[in-house]
This record gives sequence, C-alpha cells and structure tokens, in this order.
Amino acid sequence: MGTRIFVPLAALAALSSGCGGESVLLCGSGEVLFRGACVDPVRRYEPDTQLDLDNVVAYGEPLQDLALPPPPKSGFRIVAPPRTLAPGEEISFCLSWPIPELTHEIVHGGRLYTTPGLHHSNMVAKPIEAVLGPNPYPGCHPGAGDPFSNVGAGIPDVLFANSTQVVGEETIQFPEGMGYVLDTTREISTSIHFLNTKTEPQRIELAYDFFTMPAGELTQEVAPFVVQIADFSIPPHTTENVATTCTVFGGHVVSFMPHTHDLAQGFTVDFMTADGAARRVYEDGAYDLASDIRNYDPPLDLDGVTAIRHACLFNNTRDIEVHYGLGLNEMCILFGYIYPPVKQFAGFVEEDGKSCSSLQLGLFR
Repeated sequence: MGTRIFVPLAALAALSSGCGGESVLLCGSGEVLFRGACVDPVRRYEPDTQLDLDNVVAYGEPLQDLALPPPPKSGFRIVAPPRTLAPGEEISFCLSWPIPELTHEIVHGGRLYTTPGLHHSNMVAKPIEAVLGPNPYPGCHPGAGDPFSNVGAGIPDVLFANSTQVVGEETIQFPEGMGYVLDTTREISTSIHFLNTKTEPQRIELAYDFFTMPAGELTQEVAPFVVQIADFSIPPHTTENVATTCTVFGGHVVSFMPHTHDLAQGFTVDFMTADGAARRVYEDGAYDLASDIRNYDPPLDLDGVTAIRHACLFNNTRDIEVHYGLGLNEMCILFGYIYPPVKQFAGFVEEDGKSCSSLQLGLFR
C-alpha cells in the first residue's frame, strides 16, 4: 500500500500529551495519518497489490530524464511523446490518449511529472466524436484540444490543469472521501503549450498519474470551475491590476489554481458578501516555477458568499502593449474544484472592466 508507520521514540517512552501513556503517531512532511498509517495523501486508497494492470498509456520515445515512480496501483498513467524545442521556441498543439480499462472510476488525486518547458496544459476527458470517432492517438481531430468543443455531448471532465512553467512534480489532492467521477467511455485530450526559455535546445518530458478509489469511499463529488478575463491591455512599462468579480452559487471550494505568465507580480482571490465586504482567501506573489495550486482541507465554505473576485497584478516591463494571449502576452485565469457538482460554475469576462457573465453549469449536468 506504500504506507509507512512511524512511531517516534518519544511515543515509545510514553510521552503522550496527557493521553494516559498511549503511543503517538506522527507523520513526516507531505504525509497524512490515514487508517493508522502515514501515507502520501494522493495514495490514500491504494491497495496492497496492483489492481489495474494494463494502466499505462505512453507514446513516443522512452523517457530519459524523468525518473517516475511505479504507476498507480489503482488508477492510470498517461505519458506524452517527448519533444525537443530550439532555444526560445514556443509551440501549442493537441495531444490525446484513450482511457485504459479501470476497476474504479472515482479520481481522488492527480500528479504531474515534468521537465522544464511545460508552460501549461488543460487535461480533459470528452465524449468521443460521433462522426469522426476516437482521436488518432496521440494526435487529435481538429478542435479536440478545445475543452468546449463538442460540449453539447456533455460537460468535459477536467482531469488536471498545471501551474505556469512548473518544474518537477505538481499534485492536485482532494480531501479524504472526495473526488470526481471519470466517465471512462470518453477519451483524454489536452491543449499543450511548450515554451523553451533556455538558450540551448531542451527536451521536454511529461507524464501524469491519476489515483482512483472505490465508489463506496466517495462522500462528496467535486467538479471544476473557471473564471477567465478574455481581453485586457497593459501599456508598455506600466503596472496595472486586471480583475473581475463573478457571481457564485454556494458550495465549498476545495482547490484554487491561478494562471498567469511571467509579468505577474501578484494574484489574489477574495470572497465577497452581499454588503460588499471582502475576505482574502488566496494570495500569491510574483511569477516563479513553483506550484501555485492550493488544496484546502477543510474546504472553503461559500455560505453567505455572493461572488468571488480575483485579481492579477502585472508589471509590463516590455516595450510593447501586452494583451490576453500567448507569447509575450498575458493571462488572468482562476481555476479550481468545488462541491457539490450542482454548484459548478463558469465566469467569462469579455474585456477587463466589463461585468462577468457567470453561469451555473451544475444545473445542466
């Protein structure tokens, strides 16, 4: 099960914080106590032996630089074809994978492994096109990388969205008993954006693990939400705040993941109430290569919250005007997961300064 039981010597000496001499179980950094053992929380529900056997879907050359752990015992792994970029090269393209046969379909955590060069990817599971059939794995049918294409056949399952240019590992982990339901009749596709910021060629390797649990362990189903400001303008050598306030419909937030580029100096999220009061719940500093995902256990309660405001502080050090987009441009997007699924929403702002159109997607599930 990949667990480690750690009973400190102090506990063996019966130092127990007034608990009558009972031993104390302490867990190491990054571990949680689960059913009497210290575990990596993403592996809470892993069985003792391999449950899903043929659960790795990989394309392209074997990985050379990523040293991956064994794949999930309950769950699956997908591996992208490695790709080498020239110095300063930037590319966006679509990749796809079939979902392997799984024993359990509740995903309670995911983990990304990447070398430098991954700018972002939006990993989704979408219905197979009725006319075109499955994607030509690992290639894609036209438009397959757009999460909103073919949306009439069903709202996409968002499996993972990564922090900008993150390097190493990044984890999305829901609290105990929580996860999203993966529709295994679908297929995985992602819009991938690679950016080589180095002065030498760079080989980019990328893989994802998804960890599943039995349906009987599920106490709360989660669903993704997103708020996007579709256009803004920052003059050269100017510092500006790009922000919006979008209506929410209740529920509980279990994670936030901001998305900006390298001009970002700060990212904040506030919960707003009907009287205009604001409560800061997320604050991050300048752009870096570390993970920006925040997992909340316990989740953040939206009771009494009428809207969520997120703001991106940009310092445009360039000689050109910066807009929404790729390359030298910027983005100001807030992504996360919420429960119950009926509270799922999407907010869209046509242009900075205009009002947010917020739709309760959960009503259409």
